[in-house]
Amino acid sequence: MTADADPNPIARPVPPAERIAALDVLRGFALLGIFIMNMPGFTHSLFAAPAPETNGVDAFAAALRELFFAGKFNLLFGLLFGIGFALQMKRLREGSCAAAPRRANRLYARRLSFLLFVGVVHAMLLWAGDVLVVYAVLGFALLALQRASDRTLLALIAVCLVLPALSELARTLFFSLSTETVAAFEYQQFEASNDLAFGHGSFFDAALETARIFAWSYSSPLGLFAYAAFYVQMATGILAGFLVGRRDWIDSLPATTLTRAQRRALGLAIVATALATLGLGAPADLAGSSAIVFLGALAKTISRAALAAFYALAVLRLLRGRTVPRWLRPLAAAGRMPLTNYLLQTLLASFVCYGWGLGFWGRTGPATETLLAIALFVGVQLPLSCGWLARFRYGPLEYLWRRFTYGAVAR
Repeated sequence: MTADADPNPIARPVPPAERIAALDVLRGFALLGIFIMNMPGFTHSLFAAPAPETNGVDAFAAALRELFFAGKFNLLFGLLFGIGFALQMKRLREGSCAAAPRRANRLYARRLSFLLFVGVVHAMLLWAGDVLVVYAVLGFALLALQRASDRTLLALIAVCLVLPALSELARTLFFSLSTETVAAFEYQQFEASNDLAFGHGSFFDAALETARIFAWSYSSPLGLFAYAAFYVQMATGILAGFLVGRRDWIDSLPATTLTRAQRRALGLAIVATALATLGLGAPADLAGSSAIVFLGALAKTISRAALAAFYALAVLRLLRGRTVPRWLRPLAAAGRMPLTNYLLQTLLASFVCYGWGLGFWGRTGPATETLLAIALFVGVQLPLSCGWLARFRYGPLEYLWRRFTYGAVAR
């Protein structure tokens, strides 16, 4: 080895020419969608029952948010997580300085351990709706499944699509009426304590309340039941992304195939959304039947997955074989530092909404919440991402992440 040789070549960053531009843009797009969907949790208690909107603008904004954003962007980010896993493991195991399979697994396990640590701190002190812990746990499961066949992965994806509908049916079997009554009382208590801590308390009060919610979520029966459903939802996107990345479909599929897939995804999303809406509007004597509950929940799950796939395919088609257009470069910059931007969203939203900041808690509706998320993302996060990456190769947390995983890396 020469004196100027890189002692750890597999730890070097991906050269700009080798980055898949569409994935960076998709991450940026997903960050915006996640911010829009998370913002209500920073302005109102997560335990508050949804109230019908009396304002026409708010009602319209709530309907659009549910139709185009709810459940879609976590799935999209999960898809990107699975694709990233496949590509990173491939890079670790191929090339002139390939790592042995065991070493590649250890390196990625270190990467997941860092993500898990950051996620637990984030979930316990800053934001009870954290998703990093979920990604880290499912990432370890993916390590165990990386040798599974395509048929096995497809079967698991199908199971993940059906399980949420089955859980709706099973809820009445798992939890008695008395359990539901106690849970409703707990929700009321949490709503009241959330209003005090987040709406009027100090930063320390908010952190303590967040820790209480985290502890309840992973210890109470209903909290665990809800989180199990969320893990299944995230696993759907992650498994699909791993299959896409492993098969190298991003670069290998012809444009005509992408076009057909995008149209079919949109068609499936429209049909499934219509079926889910019909299920919600079923007559009272049918609405509670097992068949209607199951089919309505299944249609809702499929519609979310199909629309997330449509979004991904639209960006892939837009950027296939070309550089990122100037108007999309800020979005790509945000997508190159997703961990930093995800945590920054928590700090920005907390400052704007909590009592220790500007105090918007309880004072906004869906329209204002959506505009706030867009304004903070476009006005703060995009310029910061562009400015930071103009000077550095990684986002600040991404640099620490790589440093923990591989050791010393280039700045």
